[in-house]
Amino acid sequence: MRPVDLFYRILNVPMQALLQSPMHGIASRHLCLLTYKGRRSGRSFTTPLSFVRTGDTVRLLSSNKTQWWKNFLGEPAEVAVEIGREQFAGRAETTIEDGDRLRDGVRGFLTKLPRDAVVYGIKLDENKRPLQKDIEGAAGHVVLVEIELDA
Repeated sequence: MRPVDLFYRILNVPMQALLQSPMHGIASRHLCLLTYKGRRSGRSFTTPLSFVRTGDTVRLLSSNKTQWWKNFLGEPAEVAVEIGREQFAGRAETTIEDGDRLRDGVRGFLTKLPRDAVVYGIKLDENKRPLQKDIEGAAGHVVLVEIELDA
């Protein structure tokens, strides 16, 4: 296991507890809890993730070195998202191929949450907006997960 994977695995436990506590406001502005079933095991998993929300769409980014997003490849999968201690049901879908959907999703996510750009090796301009050339190079190492929330 890579050291960064171990770090996140250890960090996830207290972050999940914080997000489910009355003190969730410290972190829930940009962190949500995603609950999903493993595509092979059928087990339920919950993980804290950075998110941005536009209307009924929640966007998540990940490195291709993680595994959780693979549960949403192929066709949308049912998930639950907890944002600010409010539960939402929805369907998650992963985009890994280069194209407008990936580029627009990465741009939108990092425009709203520029602090995460460094995690994905994407530089920001003087206005804290992601550089187009870096977004164009994101395919292959950045994964976009979009969740359409149920009405």
